[in-house]
Amino acid sequence: MENNEEQIKNEESEQEDFDDFEEEDTSRDLVVPGEVLTEDTKNFQPGRGTILNKERTKIMSLNIGLKQIRKNYINVIPLRGFYTPRPGDKVIALVVDKNPVKYKCDINAKDFGQLKPKNTVKKGRDRGFRNEPRESFNTERFDIGDILVVKILSADRLNKPELTTVGKYLGKKTGGIVISIESPKIPRVIGRNGSMIKMLKNLTKCNIFVTQNGRIWLKGENLAHERLLIEAIYKVASEAHTVGLTDRMQEFLINEKKKRGIE
Repeated sequence: MENNEEQIKNEESEQEDFDDFEEEDTSRDLVVPGEVLTEDTKNFQPGRGTILNKERTKIMSLNIGLKQIRKNYINVIPLRGFYTPRPGDKVIALVVDKNPVKYKCDINAKDFGQLKPKNTVKKGRDRGFRNEPRESFNTERFDIGDILVVKILSADRLNKPELTTVGKYLGKKTGGIVISIESPKIPRVIGRNGSMIKMLKNLTKCNIFVTQNGRIWLKGENLAHERLLIEAIYKVASEAHTVGLTDRMQEFLINEKKKRGIE
């Protein structure tokens, strides 16, 4: 029992590192491209999905989505779209190919990510690799089909995203199930201050691990709990634009558990 509690604590603290992209003051106001979000350009700056007009007197939307205010930035969270890799993002990747010098990874974006052997091992104290075993320099560490939690090292329009598995909680993920939703809807799975994801974990008795590229790893006590959680996550994604979603999802899960005889 103590081991299970310790595992849950570790996975909860692990998730905290990935919750820095949870929604903060995301309104339920649907905005469209060209819509003026604010004329207060002294106190607010354009963030993701927004732009200043030529006169720099208004912040306008570039996407169809939900308006979000984060600190002094105004963002528009799109309702649909590809995951756009950004340096520092931590995402779930699938190894789809490899050769002697690099792994090719599906990160749910337009381009595949590349993972080089040097970015799978921690450097020695002398900041070099002289103390590393020889196998550190080849691609024998991971196999095609492996699920990895990686960090985006670099990403731009000219080069494929470069990845690393060196860092806290990064590396191969074993067991469990990985599902995907559209990356802009990930904040709704987390909820404000983690309200949605905590409720989903508690009512389904599953561990959930979400990342910025729309991929979610989950593992439950049994298949019945996992199936219920998967249905719930897809329901959250389909109703991401609506008000009162957390309360409705709680009612949905409680009712479904009774119907299915799940404790």
